[in-house]
Amino acid sequence: MFIPKQNPKVLKALNEAYENLDWWKYKGDKAYELEKKFAAFHDSRFGVSVCNGTVALDIIFKAIGLKPGDEIILPAYDFFSLPKCVMNFGAVPVFVDVNPNNFTLDSSKISEKITAKTKAIIAVHIDGSVAEVDTIAKIAGENKIIFIEDCAQAHGGIYKNKRLGSYGDFSVFSFGGVKLVTTGQGGMILCKKEEDYHKCYAITNRGLLPNKKVNPFGLVGENYQLSEIQSIMALAQMEDLEEFGEQREKAMVFLDTHLDKIESVEIFKPFSGTQRRAQMRYSFKVKELIREDLLQFLLKKNLPVLKGYNSVNKEERLQGNFTKNENHPYSLQAQNSILSVFHPFLLEDEGRLMDLVDGIGDFINS
Repeated sequence: MFIPKQNPKVLKALNEAYENLDWWKYKGDKAYELEKKFAAFHDSRFGVSVCNGTVALDIIFKAIGLKPGDEIILPAYDFFSLPKCVMNFGAVPVFVDVNPNNFTLDSSKISEKITAKTKAIIAVHIDGSVAEVDTIAKIAGENKIIFIEDCAQAHGGIYKNKRLGSYGDFSVFSFGGVKLVTTGQGGMILCKKEEDYHKCYAITNRGLLPNKKVNPFGLVGENYQLSEIQSIMALAQMEDLEEFGEQREKAMVFLDTHLDKIESVEIFKPFSGTQRRAQMRYSFKVKELIREDLLQFLLKKNLPVLKGYNSVNKEERLQGNFTKNENHPYSLQAQNSILSVFHPFLLEDEGRLMDLVDGIGDFINS
C-alpha cells in the first residue's frame, strides 16, 4: 500500500493556519505564494494553481482554443487521462511510440505525424524517465506548434541544467495522492507567456484576471481553484523538495548500479543531460514471461512493487476507442515488462534498497 512520507512540517503548517483562522480562505494568500514559489523553483515565469492535474490539461486546451478535428501528438504509453482529455474537446489524439531505452516519447518519430491539423505536442516524464524535451521543443518551435510538458511525476526534475516544466509553452504538475508533492488532489500550470498565464488564470478563477477584472479574451471561467488549506500543505512540502530530490536520485543511481548486474533485468537508459529524473516512480524492465511471478514473489517479501501503465491500444478505461490504432511495439513492451517502486521507497536506507535487489536476485537464481 502507498503511504506518502510523513512530514511533520505539513502538520505544523496546518495547525498554524487553523489557529490563525487562515485555512478556509478562497484563493487566499498562501495559494498566491505557492504559485510564485512553485513557478520560480521550476525556472518558470507564471504559475496557476488548480484543483487537480487532469483539470490542468482541460484548462490549457481551452486556453489554446483546441477544437474538434484538431490533432494533439502524444506518447502511446501513458496514464489514460491524457488522451481522454483530448477526446473531451472532440480533438484527435495522434499517438507516437516511445523510445525503447526509457519509454518516453520518441522524438525521432514526431515529424512524420505532424499535419496541418496538429495543434500541440505533449511529452510526458514518466516511470522515472525524463523526455527529450529540448529536441521536442525545437521540433514544436520549427513547426509553430504548441509544446506542453506533462510533469505530473517530475516535480524538481532537472535536464541540461534547467528544471523540468521550463521547456514547454505550458507545463502541468499534479498534487494527487501519490505524487512527489501531494495535497490529496491538486495541480499547477506553468506558463512562459503572460497572455497564456492570464487565459489559464481566468479559466480557473471564474473569468477574472489577477487584478480582479473580467478577462478580455471572451473566456467564460470555471471554479477550478486550489484551496488555501491545500496550498498550505504544498508549501510545507516544497521546503524539502530539493533535499528529497537529491536523496531519491542517489537511490535511483544505487539501484541502477546493482540491478544492472542481474540477469533478466534491464535498467532504463536516461537521455544525456538528465540530472534529476521523474522521481514519482523508479522503474526497470524484466522479461515478460517472469514479470507476474516476480511481482508476486516480491510482494510476499513486503517489497512495494507494482506494474507500469498500459499502451493506449490496451487501456480498458478508454473503452476500446483505440484498439484498432496502429501498432506501438515499444509501448506494448513497456506495458508488459515494467516493474516500479513509488518514491517513498527511494528515501529508505541502502539496506532497504538492497532488500529489493536481493529479492530480485533470489527469484532469478531460484
